[in-house]
Amino acid sequence: MNKLIVVSGFSILVAFGIACSPKKAANTTPAAPAMLTKEVALKQYSSAQIAEGEALNNAKCGTCHKLYPAGQFGEQRWNQVLNRMIPKAKATEQEGKLIRAYIVANSKGAS
Repeated sequence: MNKLIVVSGFSILVAFGIACSPKKAANTTPAAPAMLTKEVALKQYSSAQIAEGEALNNAKCGTCHKLYPAGQFGEQRWNQVLNRMIPKAKATEQEGKLIRAYIVANSKGAS
């Protein structure tokens, strides 16, 4: 009888442990990194926003490394670089969008 109570108690503890444990998130694919084209950047962002992106680029990115001219690469290459570098710059989401808009708007375009 004692053994039955111990086994039952243990089973209840295991059941509660499983029920209360954190659930794994569903297998979701992360969102695709942002890809902004020069044409879209020039349509969606004002010249003031693009100028703000330039200032943010100088302040956030230029403090850690040499800044490459935006026209040195095409939009596809810049988007690859920016997907990796914007998080390192600790830029907010909005700041990242403005930095991307400035660089892509001044890039070589499609390449």
